[in-house]
Amino acid sequence: METIREMVVDRCDLPDGFDVGSYEFFQGTPTRIVADHDMIDLGGRQIEVLHTPGHSPGHLCFWEKETGYLFTGDLVYKDVLFAYYPSTDPEAYLTSLKKVASLPVKRVFPAHHSLDIQPEILIRMRKAFEELEENGKLCHGSGTFNYGDWGVWL
Repeated sequence: METIREMVVDRCDLPDGFDVGSYEFFQGTPTRIVADHDMIDLGGRQIEVLHTPGHSPGHLCFWEKETGYLFTGDLVYKDVLFAYYPSTDPEAYLTSLKKVASLPVKRVFPAHHSLDIQPEILIRMRKAFEELEENGKLCHGSGTFNYGDWGVWL
């Protein structure tokens, strides 16, 4: 929590009166537990749950096959991917990138930064992670790698 608080203070324009020291994460009660490949009906829209660990152990992406929309959360976005935290798993990240890169994605919706992101980034990220693995660098502490419109901090 302290690392997250420091990052928020260092990187975000906080609203007047916001006290990062007393902020607590929402602790709601789940109405349903989802698993890999479960389907969620959003009033006629079918969304598939994809378990995509790497950024975090329980990370999920959401796939709408009908439209070709992939909601990637923190797995894929433009800018530097954080994969250096103890809770991240670079090898699982690669497995998850292989999973989403195999889909016929027409539009990517990340959780951060720009919505101007093309589906081909999924292939580029997968290939970069595979190259890092081949070179023995897909591990914590190996550095930050820049690929133009995105990067990864391991």
